[in-house]
Amino acid sequence: MVMTMSARFRYLLAIFLILASLLICRSAEAVRYDPGDWVSFTMFKYVTSIAADNNVVYFGTTGGIIRYDRYARTWLDPLTTTSGLLSNYIQELAFDYQYNELWAVTDYGIAKYNITFESWTAESAFPSHLVVNDWNPARFTSLFTPFEYNYNEGYISDPNMRRYPITVGFEDEYDLMYVGTWGMGPGIIDTRHKDFEPIIYGPYNSNISRVIEIDEMLWMGNDYTRSERGITTYNRKTLEWNYFESEFIIGLDNAEITSGIHTDDYIWLGTLNGLIRVSNNNSFKTIRTFKGLPSNMVFSLAQYGGYLYVGTDNGIGILHLSGDVPDSSFKMPLADEFLLRGFQVNDMLEFKGTLYIATNDGVFSYNSDNLKFLKLDTPAADLAWGANDIFEDGKNLYFGARFGVVTVNPKTDTSLVATDHSLSSGWIINQVYGDKDNIWAATNIGLWRYRISDGYIYLYTVADGLPSDEINSLIIDGDYFWLGTRAGLIRFFWNDPGRGD
Repeated sequence: MVMTMSARFRYLLAIFLILASLLICRSAEAVRYDPGDWVSFTMFKYVTSIAADNNVVYFGTTGGIIRYDRYARTWLDPLTTTSGLLSNYIQELAFDYQYNELWAVTDYGIAKYNITFESWTAESAFPSHLVVNDWNPARFTSLFTPFEYNYNEGYISDPNMRRYPITVGFEDEYDLMYVGTWGMGPGIIDTRHKDFEPIIYGPYNSNISRVIEIDEMLWMGNDYTRSERGITTYNRKTLEWNYFESEFIIGLDNAEITSGIHTDDYIWLGTLNGLIRVSNNNSFKTIRTFKGLPSNMVFSLAQYGGYLYVGTDNGIGILHLSGDVPDSSFKMPLADEFLLRGFQVNDMLEFKGTLYIATNDGVFSYNSDNLKFLKLDTPAADLAWGANDIFEDGKNLYFGARFGVVTVNPKTDTSLVATDHSLSSGWIINQVYGDKDNIWAATNIGLWRYRISDGYIYLYTVADGLPSDEINSLIIDGDYFWLGTRAGLIRFFWNDPGRGD
């Protein structure tokens, strides 16, 4: 049969589209990840078991296996489902010195970890004879504890009088016993001097509402769907974790963080129940509607023109940088008609002297020098439905819109839309990042990447190593991303040109 020119054209076009789709979008099965490419930090406070090799102590927890190098006195990356573990809930651990292998019983089965090759395999039988537990509460009638902590009959009490049983222990040759508790995480007992030192490691709660970058610190909040609620800070330089519990700290009324910035004197955190001011000594104060906010639901913050701009679900509030309640002498820097009452202000960003405002009903700009307040859009009306997030790279602005990421160059007045029509009808873009090579988006269906040079796209999901497809935060840290999810904090090594993604 002889094909007509029209039929031949349609045939060649179909072949071209199929090949193009294969080139543009690859599956997770085609990507080979190395150990450490994906690392999950979950809630590690509930310790079930313990094991040790010649250098490392392994704590089995309800959130995975955490590893402490007892000679370097530092933490190694945890072992979780993102590194191939069957389940994060560990019931028992054992270490085989002969074969240099770590064994784990999880609620999904038995697994064995090869230390040399950093890989897990499923097994059918667990070597129970290799289990160690040196903890015996009868051995310690008393322990010296940090201020406001107490020890009594195998339990540690914290400053809020909550009691945590010590569950397991491993004693080394240097009179140090590494112990795990049920609810307070790991600790170390100096058996010679009878000193107990608690160790904070991992997020206070895995259900992270947002991750905020402020200098070297990552601030993490969690929502109120779980009983344990608190703010976590992680210092990326010192690798130290710290907790602030909203139920026990005066002035910290809510831990569901949505936004945050650092001004000269304070750290400011937006939450779903007020604005929190954090002093240098970590004292907290919550500011609500009766102190100048148009609503208690705070979604965004910005410092602009010597004032603190607070974006809420009812427009913009403006405060002194001190947070003091505006009095009759306070002159509002923005006219009432531009405070966007009734609009949900999702994000605000100062860029080259202009404040950009992303709402559910459009994107706006305000310049305090010429007092111009404008509604922004592209010729194709790409921002007509508003945006959830704004990012700037020093040259361009990136808006996380409903259907994709809109890049705008204010100087040349040009724009680019990065999208995936097969996904855009169902996704929600929560946060964006862009540079000259790639555009990234944290979405409710995974981490999305768009390569600018050729339009290559890739969606990272649980098939790649994420513990959850729902990503609410995206922070660049050199060759790594920090991702906030409802299943923990994720560190992702993104910059591997030979990996295939």
